[in-house]
Amino acid sequence: MHRFINISIIALLLFSSCTSKKDNNIIIKEFQNEEWSRFELLEGDMDIKDVPVKFDVIMEVVVSDQYPSTYELHQKNGDFLFNLTVLNSNGTYRTNEYKFKLKNNEGYWNADKKDGFYTFRLPVINEMTLSDSDTYKFVIENKYSKDPLQGIKSLILKYENYK
Repeated sequence: MHRFINISIIALLLFSSCTSKKDNNIIIKEFQNEEWSRFELLEGDMDIKDVPVKFDVIMEVVVSDQYPSTYELHQKNGDFLFNLTVLNSNGTYRTNEYKFKLKNNEGYWNADKKDGFYTFRLPVINEMTLSDSDTYKFVIENKYSKDPLQGIKSLILKYENYK
């Protein structure tokens, strides 16, 4: 019985250490039917206690061949457009518009296809420094002009320690 308890404790510790790596996710979104509505804002919070802190904000986006839409005229253009707003509890905010090219000038993907999807790791903010303990709210706005944006499977916004 004692051995069973020890094995259970070790398994729990291993499980918690594996899941703690996901604590750096700010926003996780799986899109239903691979569609992101033009007016659907994605929101997430990040609590900062130990300051000052410096980190990189990364977006992982997964798309299919349908991206950015089923309209043939849009298939060559692989731009990924969004706004990111970061707010603190005092109402102070900053907003930036981002444009990443997911396809090259000839219309070919800038990533390899795996299991029917292309995964991109996009550097959103390098060396973001926060000096106030606070809860920061991150809001992502889809800036694609057609509604809905098609062919987008998932999006993860996360932070990583600055290297």
